Amino acid sequence: MKQIGQWVLYAAFFVSLGVLSVQPRLRLMADDEAIVSLSFSHAAKRVGECRQLSQEELMALPPNMRKPEECPRERFPIGIVLLMDGQILYEASLPPTGLWADGKSTAYQRIRVSAGEHDFVISMNDSGTAGAFNYERSSTINLLPGENLVVYFDAGNQQFKYHQVSR
Repeated sequence: MKQIGQWVLYAAFFVSLGVLSVQPRLRLMADDEAIVSLSFSHAAKRVGECRQLSQEELMALPPNMRKPEECPRERFPIGIVLLMDGQILYEASLPPTGLWADGKSTAYQRIRVSAGEHDFVISMNDSGTAGAFNYERSSTINLLPGENLVVYFDAGNQQFKYHQVSR
């Protein structure tokens, strides 16, 4: 009798576990939504230009430190703006990484948007010039429900690209 009671409890436990594993349904986004993912890593221009050291400056340095040029390590922060239908989806000033602020600036952002046809504009400033963008790309893209639009910077071609990923 005791074993039958245990089996009944085990069966009830596994049935409830099975029911709870599918109910309630997990919904990550609504049926009419899509996701825009902005993902890139880019090194901005250096804060200053390299300069030639004079002979006196070179002689003042230890022999193992004598290089004819002195170049600053620090880089500008990257300004990034992502627009959809004229509205700002993402805007940031991304500082460079690294101990001496000499590394790449990195962005990763996922934004839920409504599905449908939208005009996207992505702009980036990596030179420290106020109000000016060095790279810009605009496109009209039709997003299907559940689709993921990945916006990334192709360093080889020095341009932004869009890649659509369906469910």
